[in-house]
Amino acid sequence: MAQFPVPQLYKSKTSRGKSVDFIVFGFPLCNNYLLDFADAHKLLVDEQDPWRRRLNVYVQLAWTVKKQFDAVCVDLSEKEDGSGDNASFCVAITSNRTQRHLSRMQTYPHFEKLTKFLCLSPEAAGWMFPDRADANELIKDGIKVI
Repeated sequence: MAQFPVPQLYKSKTSRGKSVDFIVFGFPLCNNYLLDFADAHKLLVDEQDPWRRRLNVYVQLAWTVKKQFDAVCVDLSEKEDGSGDNASFCVAITSNRTQRHLSRMQTYPHFEKLTKFLCLSPEAAGWMFPDRADANELIKDGIKVI
């Protein structure tokens, strides 16, 4: 993951004196991606309702990335526009919340396996703004990833 830039710590000051925002690093995903993921992994092939299929696949995806890849699904600050094509959540690997979190950029051992599991290229990963309420809830629940 050395090819990705490492941002400043959350709440630190930039050279212009502005406070750095909280961001997470991972793979931004859209709702329609869930249907492609389900097809690639042959999940819920008999489910006719796309909304139910997306929801069930999201639950399975979130559980798997947490248990097998030490990552977490986080809602993003972008709002769903109804098309299903804009990134509404991400599989987060780390954040800029603390130096320990930032160090995961050098020590995270599952990056290649996670990209293969998600059927994405490594270049699809990046830094993004999480939904603050969702991120705060995960932090409050003791999720160590972000």
